Amino acid sequence: MQELFLKKEDFKYINLYANLKEFDDFALIGLCKTAVDNQVGSISVKDEYVENVWKWLELSDVSLNSIVNNFDGNMSLDEVFRRIKTSCNKGADVIEVFVPPFFFDVDIENIPSKMDECLQAIAEAKGVKKVKISCESSFLKTPSNLKGVVYLLSKYKIDYLKTASGLFSSNSTINHLNAIFEEVKSTQSLGVDFLFDNHLSNGFVIDDSIRLAKSLIGVDRVESKQFMVSCFVKDFNTLLGKSTC
Repeated sequence: MQELFLKKEDFKYINLYANLKEFDDFALIGLCKTAVDNQVGSISVKDEYVENVWKWLELSDVSLNSIVNNFDGNMSLDEVFRRIKTSCNKGADVIEVFVPPFFFDVDIENIPSKMDECLQAIAEAKGVKKVKISCESSFLKTPSNLKGVVYLLSKYKIDYLKTASGLFSSNSTINHLNAIFEEVKSTQSLGVDFLFDNHLSNGFVIDDSIRLAKSLIGVDRVESKQFMVSCFVKDFNTLLGKSTC
């Protein structure tokens, strides 16, 4: 990927994340330092790190996102509920839940009971906190699948649709984001976190996504933090000309 273009006044829209497959304490410290030093909007960390990270971020304005990863579907609903509750109690502002792939093949006329039960448990567990559901937009087969995902998340008052999890090398493009905004803009309440594909050749992808958000869902919703851009901390540090973590 070529060097990213980003204006400093847009740092507030950035959600930083590290490589989830190679996460360790060293990466965690680097992630927090980069976020605080540059006053970005938020960071995402695995749920088991929330308690320590909250202490490090307590005096900053950086929001803390806790990742509850159930992409493989091995967790029971009770375990998902417990992890969300624990994350909330330990200081997370937002909980990102990675759901199994069957969530991305939604037929509005015939929604599986497992989807309803899972989203109901997530909505109950979050309480007054906010929650994101990660939707692998590159997996969506048809526009009706996307419509179904947005319908379900709106039904259970989920706060954000995240366009990818970061578990795969292929994430979201501006075209994916545009299609999502077209569905989300009528909901008034569902926000979007754009995790873009860092193999894209468009170095202006962050700037383009912010301008697209302001155009399609409105400046007011963007300024009220209904839109974020998730950026790999290594790419962000490269942009700043700093050592990477």
